[in-house]
Amino acid sequence: MAGRVADSHAADDGTANSVSLLISILVRYPEIATVNFVPQGKVLRFTLMVSGPVSGDIWEAFTGGLRERVEAYAALVHGMSPTLQVERRDYSEVSLVEISRDAATLTQEEISLIIEFARAQLGPSLITEGPVADVAFDEDIVFQDEMIENMLEDLKETIQHRKLIGFREDGRVFVFNKQSEKQSERTRS
Repeated sequence: MAGRVADSHAADDGTANSVSLLISILVRYPEIATVNFVPQGKVLRFTLMVSGPVSGDIWEAFTGGLRERVEAYAALVHGMSPTLQVERRDYSEVSLVEISRDAATLTQEEISLIIEFARAQLGPSLITEGPVADVAFDEDIVFQDEMIENMLEDLKETIQHRKLIGFREDGRVFVFNKQSEKQSERTRS
């Protein structure tokens, strides 16, 4: 029985750390509209919003350049190729850019690399909420970066079963446990 209680607390700590990670990422990077944690494969999915449609030329340059940079970074730091997926969904007024990356080798520096590249390639059409962090290293930014790095390390070592989604609305950040419809139906029965 004691083992089950310890496992339960470890799972709760893992969930709390994952929630804190999503919050920290959203606070640190105002360009990220949503961040999802998918426990199958421990994948983090970042969603960026772009005003209007993204042209084919810009999209090709963005996906090719992003893939090249992420793969080069991962090869230098980890000596391996990462799992990376980049998708786009166009709507009449906005395009959603989804970047999925396995958390097994993801670092805070790589998240910064992804966001800096998105800023450079998508320019002013990249929708942000609040001010974009200045190039100067602010103490708060350094602290946030360290927190994100530590929580990414914790995520790699814990077992997490909950699908989480974090998003921002009117200057606030929310994180929810995202259940599938089948699980929700079973809960209601």
